Amino acid sequence: MKIFGVMRSPPLARVALAATSAVLVLAGCSSHGRVAAMAPAPWDPARAEAVEWTSTDPSFSQEFAVEASGMAASGPFLYIPSEKYSRLLVFERDGANRVGVVRLNVPPHAELEGVAVTADGLLFCDEAHAAVYELAGAGEDVIAAAVGGLPVEVQKLELEGVAVVGGKIGFEGIETDPETGEVVLLLERDGVDETGCVSKIYRLRRAGSTLIAEGGPVEVSLEDCAWRLTGLTWWNNRLIALKTQYPGEQYLVVSVDLETGATEIVLELTDLLRSLEAQGWSNNVEGLAISPDGALWLVADNAVTGVIDDPLPPSIDVRTLLLRIPLRGKD
Repeated sequence: MKIFGVMRSPPLARVALAATSAVLVLAGCSSHGRVAAMAPAPWDPARAEAVEWTSTDPSFSQEFAVEASGMAASGPFLYIPSEKYSRLLVFERDGANRVGVVRLNVPPHAELEGVAVTADGLLFCDEAHAAVYELAGAGEDVIAAAVGGLPVEVQKLELEGVAVVGGKIGFEGIETDPETGEVVLLLERDGVDETGCVSKIYRLRRAGSTLIAEGGPVEVSLEDCAWRLTGLTWWNNRLIALKTQYPGEQYLVVSVDLETGATEIVLELTDLLRSLEAQGWSNNVEGLAISPDGALWLVADNAVTGVIDDPLPPSIDVRTLLLRIPLRGKD
């Protein structure tokens, strides 16, 4: 189902625009960190693609400070929140590489850092307000009607047993457990240099419009406070996350044990992402997802900004990176 086109009374007109993907042939990367790497990695970085897109709203093309900070996959679509501009970018993986833009009615100065697909819609986590919102009924027809239209209403879900204050270091990822239906909520980092830092993962069950913590958070040890976890997805019934370091520019994909907090390196991406920065792409990857064909997708936040009151992002020199890494042996 194509969801992008000229807005009119339903049904929506269907269009498709051609676009290209730049195929990057790069050398393999060595493992880094204090945890063992899986061998072999399921994805093939040597066949990574930096995917170009065309947006229904030109202000959300890759040449602008989109600040893409999360991603989720469902069917033929990738859902990518624009962190500070109250927009949801909907990328259709049909060869047209077309992005539709949905306006979201979230609180002023919200910072949407993560998105998750549920059976009933989409969930977003807001770092600035330490909040979770739900867009109900976010199926293809609902999204199609919302592209380019009036702001879509979201509902704030109450959090019980989650002692997190909004700010610049906060919620960076959200997911739903495919087996239990629990919501998994990620606090990127907690602690100080003197005592050490951890990432925290909360497991939440839903009761109406409330998300209730099931016990205390799972703590994931970090080498130091320059590291963090950001972005969550599921692969082969395992929770995986981005683990990044700044300063230092290290980029890993890790699996996380939700019982112990132990991590295992799945993929080392440091050399690949450093090389992409030299080509004009942002390499500040913050969101990841796995599409139905098994490909790993990553998206980068291409700006560092404070409080935003402007309705649209400005142009920028470092482009938004949308990276596709196929499974080994598959296109």
